Amino acid sequence: MSMSRASIVLVAALLLAGALPAAAQSRDCSSLPASAQRARACSPRQECLAQVGRRLEGRALEGARRDCQRLPASGTCYGPETYSPQAECERQGRRR
Repeated sequence: MSMSRASIVLVAALLLAGALPAAAQSRDCSSLPASAQRARACSPRQECLAQVGRRLEGRALEGARRDCQRLPASGTCYGPETYSPQAECERQGRRR
């Protein structure tokens, strides 16, 4: 029984030791990118169709349209609006 308790304590200690650096790192805003595209709700399928329709013709267009049909009808797209994850992290850190 004591071996079982010892192994549980060892596993808990390892999990805690792994979580501490992650918690410390999550507060370090400098590790985040200075610029990123903002996420927004959209239709990835429609976005794809709009992009390929402007650039392709003929068989290439038909193939790209088939590929676009495999994408979900609703989801998340990124851009064109950008933001600074570093600045947002710093703002959130000051609030806490």
